[in-house]
Amino acid sequence: MPLPETRIVEVEERGRRYFARSELVDHRGHSLILPETRELKALEFKDVADGVNLMALGLIGYLPLTSSITLNIVPKFPIENLWTMLEIGGETYDRILPTIRRYQTTDKPAPIQLLARSFCHYLRDALSAGLERSYYPRTVDGFYKPRVEFGQTISRYLSRGNPIDTVSSVFEFGLDSPVNQIIKAACLRFARIIPPTKSWDEERRLIQIALDTLRRVNEREPTGQDFFLDDTVSLRLRGNYEGLLRVYQLLLTGGGIAFTFEPSGKELPSFLFDLEDIFERFIRKTFIDALREQKITVLDGNKHQGRLFEDNKTYPTKPDLIFRRGRKNVIGLGEVKYKPKIKESDRYQIISHVTAANAPFGILFSPTNEGESQRMERIGRLATGAQFYHYRIDVRGDLISAQAKMLADIRPLLENSTQG
Repeated sequence: MPLPETRIVEVEERGRRYFARSELVDHRGHSLILPETRELKALEFKDVADGVNLMALGLIGYLPLTSSITLNIVPKFPIENLWTMLEIGGETYDRILPTIRRYQTTDKPAPIQLLARSFCHYLRDALSAGLERSYYPRTVDGFYKPRVEFGQTISRYLSRGNPIDTVSSVFEFGLDSPVNQIIKAACLRFARIIPPTKSWDEERRLIQIALDTLRRVNEREPTGQDFFLDDTVSLRLRGNYEGLLRVYQLLLTGGGIAFTFEPSGKELPSFLFDLEDIFERFIRKTFIDALREQKITVLDGNKHQGRLFEDNKTYPTKPDLIFRRGRKNVIGLGEVKYKPKIKESDRYQIISHVTAANAPFGILFSPTNEGESQRMERIGRLATGAQFYHYRIDVRGDLISAQAKMLADIRPLLENSTQG
């Protein structure tokens, strides 16, 4: 849904922005906010005098608000740290909008799976509109064709006593053009990159359809000038080919993008990221990688659910982190909350999960707020002996150092729990 003459409004996640009522409601009192945006539940609206206060919730990205206003929701921490969390924790890049945005250029390579999703976004449109067919030259050896290449014919045949065969140039109409040769090479490369998981079934199907369509095309790796071959494509199809070549160039050259909007930046599809999900994945993967040598398994409770009550399965427990030694020995639980303030309900949640699992301790993880230092705070102890903590990790500074400090601070709890 490209939006012409759109006003870009930047807002921080969890930040507020005032809009006049006339910007979000028409003269008949009907909302101008796009239904697709409302369904995402990424925004909170609060009526104030003569207008509306908008607050961006857990999602960040380039989000159309109305037909004339688009929000560029940015995180409160550096963009480089976002890419680092995505790289460590992993991301499916499946929250993609049919909107093209411009990204600021950086030296750091763009995440490969983001490029794969972007490539398939353009490929879907290209297959729907039809791939470019054109006339292209082909050299034929042997029998006469309309245009004889006399120099090559003399050197190859006449000079060797063969007066019958010739070298000819002909023009054919089809798909085997220079630009489609590059697109086929790109499809083959992205086919090797796409993960073999169910969430990527649609992308694998698209690339297979493209390769079947281009089966008679000879793939060719591009040179620098080949990335401008979209200029040779008809105007009707040029936008799709331009996008395919642009993404393939980013993959091959390692060119980077930042999440910051820049009017003259690189055009790619718009992705939305859920910071709560990203932060949780980052924390979990950090412990998975670090504790493997100590033979401590870190599990996702959403996939390995427990029971809140012993005598029924009606109410499952789904802790974000399960620290386990062996197959059944749970040595601790964790809950990850991407929010500025831990609420009473969050404390009750970790208490109920720890009690149900008979675990020695539970930890709440959240990011530090501006001006706070990274630290672990003891919350208290239950009558059962279970200990509870709140760990704040700094995602605004050097994230790798913060990651190492978190591991150093939490390891003693795991070691004491294992010994106990």
